Amino acid sequence: MDKYWAAEVEEKIAGNIIEKFNEFRRHLSDIGAIAILRKSYKAYYGTHEIQDVGKSLKAINVNNYASLNRNLHVMITSQRPAWQPRAINSDLESQASVELGSGLLDFYMREKHLEQKLNRATEFALILREGWVVVDWDVNAGEVIAVDSDEGGKESTIFEGDISVQNFHILDVARDISKRDSYSHKWHIVRDFKNKFDLAATYPDISEKILSASNDNAENSAYDLNIYNMSKDMRSNSDLIPIYKLYHDKTPALPNGRLVVVVDKDCILFDGPMPYKKPYVFKISASDMIDMPFGHSNMFDLLPLQDALNLTFSSILTNQAANAVQNFQMPKGSGINVNNIGDGMRIIEFDPKVGGITPLDLLRTSPEVYSFNEIINNYMQLISNVSDISRGQAPANMSGTAMALLQQQSIQFNNGLQLAHTQLLEDVGTAVIELLQEFAEEPRLAIISGKTKAPLMKYFKGSDLKGINRVVVDSANPLTKTGAGRIEIANNLLQTPGMISTPDQYLSVLTTGILEPLYEHDRSRQHITRAENEALMTSQEVQAILTDDHAIHVLEHTCVLNNLEARKNPDIVNNVLAHIQEHIGLAETMTPQMAAMLKQTSFAQQPQEMVNPDLMQANNIQDQGVALPTPAQPPQLQ
Repeated sequence: MDKYWAAEVEEKIAGNIIEKFNEFRRHLSDIGAIAILRKSYKAYYGTHEIQDVGKSLKAINVNNYASLNRNLHVMITSQRPAWQPRAINSDLESQASVELGSGLLDFYMREKHLEQKLNRATEFALILREGWVVVDWDVNAGEVIAVDSDEGGKESTIFEGDISVQNFHILDVARDISKRDSYSHKWHIVRDFKNKFDLAATYPDISEKILSASNDNAENSAYDLNIYNMSKDMRSNSDLIPIYKLYHDKTPALPNGRLVVVVDKDCILFDGPMPYKKPYVFKISASDMIDMPFGHSNMFDLLPLQDALNLTFSSILTNQAANAVQNFQMPKGSGINVNNIGDGMRIIEFDPKVGGITPLDLLRTSPEVYSFNEIINNYMQLISNVSDISRGQAPANMSGTAMALLQQQSIQFNNGLQLAHTQLLEDVGTAVIELLQEFAEEPRLAIISGKTKAPLMKYFKGSDLKGINRVVVDSANPLTKTGAGRIEIANNLLQTPGMISTPDQYLSVLTTGILEPLYEHDRSRQHITRAENEALMTSQEVQAILTDDHAIHVLEHTCVLNNLEARKNPDIVNNVLAHIQEHIGLAETMTPQMAAMLKQTSFAQQPQEMVNPDLMQANNIQDQGVALPTPAQPPQLQ
C-alpha cells in the first residue's frame, strides 16, 4: 500500500470506507464477539411467554440479568450532572460566559433530550460492551433564518443549525482493529440510517443514486444485533438506508483531518476537511480489554448464571405442569368400585386383601432445587455487586448507616463505569460548547436558569461563549446518591452545631444530597482571602470593604509575611501592612448592629457614660477623708 487509505481521492475513498467498516464487523464475528453480544441482547430483553419444549417440557425465563443491569444503570445515572464550565480568564466577560454555558448545558439536557442520549450510551456499555455518542452540527436543524434562490429560481431553505447528538453501539462504530488499546483512535467510521427521500431532497444533484440505494444487504443482515429485526422484504421496502461517516482526526498524514459521508461506493454526500476542532466521537465502557481495541462489560459474567437460573425454574415449572393433577396407584385386581351418593360424596370399595389406593406424590420438588436457585441469585448479586438494598429489599434489623454503607460499596465497586460516565458527560458537554462557539452565528433563544434558578429566556450567539475553555462535571460522594445515605448525612449534620439551622436546609440535603449551600459562605470567604493573598504577594493593591470578616482577613493576610523572601521586599511588606490597617480601621467603625447581622465580633469603641458633676465632687470629698453630713432622718412619731 503506497498511499494511506483515508487520504485517497474522492473516486476511491467511498469504497475504502465501506470496506473498512465491513472488515471491522467480520473481525468481530471471527473472534466470537457478535455471538456474545446477541446472547446478552436476548437475555436482557428476555421472552414474555412460557415456551413448550417437546411434548411436556416447559421453558421459562426469570430475567434476573435484566433486573441487575437496570439497577446498576440507575445507580450510575440517577443524579443529574453538575456542569462546571471552566473560563479561560478570570475577567467579568469570561465569568458571564461560564454562567451562560452552564445554563445552556442544562437547557440541552432538559429540552433537547441530551440526558436520555447519555443514559442510553451507559445502558449500551452494560449490555453491549460499549456505548457511543456522536456530536455533530446539523445545518438543517433549528429555526429558518432565510430562503435562498439559485439561478434557476429554485428556492432552498437556510436554517440556523443546531447540535445533533446520536447514540450508537459497538456494531455501528468501526475503528482500527490492529490497535492494542481502545484509546486515541485517529479515525472512526459510524454507520447511521437515514430516510432516503429526505436525503434525496437535501442532495438533489445525486437524488437518483440515493433513491436507488436499499437496506436489503445480505452482509448487513448477517451482522445485525437482533437477527429477528426485519425480514428481507421489509428491508427492501424500508425508507431507511445506511450511510457511513468517516471522522478522521488531524494527523501528519491528514493535517486538516477529513469528514466523508457516503451512501455507496459511487455515492458521496460530503467530502471535506474536518470542520470541528476534533472528531466528537466518544466511547463509554466499564473497562477495556487488554491488547484489544474493544471495551468490556463485567455483566457478561452473569450470562451463564442466568442460563442456570432459567434451567432450574423451568424444571420446577415442568414438574408442576405435568403433575399438578393428582395420580394414584393401586394393586392390580383390587376390585375398585366407586358409588356416588350425592353432592360430590363418593364411596370407594376395594378388596382389602389385595390392597387399597395410595396417592402418588409426584408434585413435590426437591428442596435442593429451590436452594440452588437461591445460590444462583446470590452469586449474580455478588458478581455484579448489586445488593438487596439497591433492589429495594432492606434486610430486617439493619440500621440506616449500615444500609447506606452497603449501597456506597456497590457504587464504589462499579467505579469504573461511574468514572467513564462522568468522562462522557464532560466530553459531550465540551463538544456542545465548542460547536456553539464555532457555528452559532445567528442569535438563538434558549430557556436557561438565572442566578436565582428561575427560568430565564435569553438570546445568545457563539461569541457569548468564547470565554469557556473546558467543561467538567463535579462528582458527588457515592453516599449522596442513595436515599439511605442522604438521610444519614442529613441527620448527622442536624446534630452538628452550626451546620443545619433551617428546615429548608435539611430538606435540601435529604432530597438532593447537595451540601454546598451549607458551607457556601465559608468557602467563598476562603476564596476571597486566598485571591487577595495572591494579589498582595505581587504588590497589587487590594481593597477591603465593610462586610469583610476583618479578624479572619487580618489573620490570613499575615500568612503572606510568614515568608522570609516576602519580608525582604519592602513593597510587599508595606502593601500587606497597609491592607491590614485598612481592615482594622473598618472593624473599628462597624456598628454592633452590623457585626451582629454578619455574625462577627464588634471592635467599635464603646461611648463613655455621662457622669453627674455633683456626684463626682462628693466622691472626691469622700476620698479626701472629709466627713459628709448625715442625711436627714424622718421624724419619729410618738
